[in-house]
Amino acid sequence: MASTEFSYLSIEFIFLGDKPDAAGIVKTALADRRLLGFVSGVVERELATEVLAEVATVAEARDAVLYRVDAKGKLREGSRVTRLVHELKNSTGASYILVNGEEIDGPMPEEELLGDYPTSMELLHGPKLKTPEVVMASGASDNVLTFWDLGTGLMVMPAEPIDITQVARSNRPVLSISRTGGTISALVLGKPSGLGSLGRSTGYFVDLSRQLIIEPLAGSPAAELLTELETGLFGWDERDVENLSEFVHDPATLQRIRDLVMKPATLEGLREFVALLGFDSSSIDFVIDQPLPADVRVVLTGGAIETLKAVISEFERESSGLTKLLFRYTWTPKALIGSSLAVLASGALTHVVLAKSKNFSWVPASARRLLMTAWYADGVFYLGKGILQAARGRQTS
Repeated sequence: MASTEFSYLSIEFIFLGDKPDAAGIVKTALADRRLLGFVSGVVERELATEVLAEVATVAEARDAVLYRVDAKGKLREGSRVTRLVHELKNSTGASYILVNGEEIDGPMPEEELLGDYPTSMELLHGPKLKTPEVVMASGASDNVLTFWDLGTGLMVMPAEPIDITQVARSNRPVLSISRTGGTISALVLGKPSGLGSLGRSTGYFVDLSRQLIIEPLAGSPAAELLTELETGLFGWDERDVENLSEFVHDPATLQRIRDLVMKPATLEGLREFVALLGFDSSSIDFVIDQPLPADVRVVLTGGAIETLKAVISEFERESSGLTKLLFRYTWTPKALIGSSLAVLASGALTHVVLAKSKNFSWVPASARRLLMTAWYADGVFYLGKGILQAARGRQTS
């Protein structure tokens, strides 16, 4: 055929029950018909098994004609998709076949019949990421957050997904790596550029289990069309490439990333992409097969009150110097009394400095009063708490 104008179809094979060899069955059936495209790995749902294939068509149409590849790599017209679907059901044993999300050879499957999708693994990582911010971003629902740091920034693996747009701008850019089956995606979210902005994002996606249906001869029309199909399905457009300048400013590094994302996605490419954007590429290993470090910390959330307690606890754990005086609720009576006297004494000194020093004359009187009221209130509250706890301790001893 002279023309290489093409479109493509997403064909989803659904097998009821557990069928671990489903991807191989689908690939064989499509290869027998000499179709051009890709087959993804198995997705094991609760009650069903799914396999997605993407195949090239001669042109965009509801009942599209599929491309067929001959032994020399030339392109021929194959079957129409409506006829093919019926044949594929018989040859693969699939209960349902969806073409671009629609069943054209029978009724659509009920979701209850298929069950839930598998749980995705997720990991968040960032050189500026802080545990209190992650706890707040996880929301008030039940979650288990596992933290560790390899010296390249905080990493956290949540039991339930976290919306990274809720991560504070001071903690960005932040990397989210998620894995479902054989697919791994990396999403990097930058700082918002203005009020109401979520921040620019960039990402990289790789399907470790994706296979060619057939591999045509190098340099043949089919090989050229396959490259176009792969670029159309998994490649980047100009807007995606432009977004990279939000995260990388070194010209050489930026060019390297641009070259990288224009190639077919691989696991090695994913590692390099993450590293070039300033993140630890070893974070990817934790969603594949690498065990977590021995010194992880686990934080539980659930409900507004428990989550708030967890946030305060994390702020207290990360505080240092004078800021530790803001988190004294669990201190011993003696420590509370001593720290409160220090707070009151430092407050009195600060009061004098603010009132007498010309360097602070620009601070409004109302702001000074508010600051000192809060300062003294903190000292008095924890002093009283310490004295009361000490008195109760003597009564019970």
